[in-house]
This record gives sequence, C-alpha cells and structure tokens, in this order.
Amino acid sequence: MRDMVKRIVLVIFVLLLLTAVSGFFYMQKHPLEGNKSGKILNFSGKHAQ
Repeated sequence: MRDMVKRIVLVIFVLLLLTAVSGFFYMQKHPLEGNKSGKILNFSGKHAQ
C-alpha cells in the first residue's frame, strides 16, 4: 500500500517536472504575445522608459 502511494507521488512529480521543462523551452521559442507590440512592462506593471 505504501509503495503504491510512493509510486503515484513519484509519477505525478515527474509529470509536473516534464510539464515545467517543456513549458520553459516553449516560452523560450514563443515569448508572450504582449511583448510584440513594443510595450515593455516591468514587474510593477508600469511602462519602462
């Protein structure tokens, strides 16, 4: 029973890790569409100079 729970948690962790890595590489090739308009926002949401 305990081995099955460990295996399920491990599979979920691996799937989340693969999703995060593939999403990271996807965002490297395809940046967010909002940046194409020339407006660059900093973390506070205000326009950068």
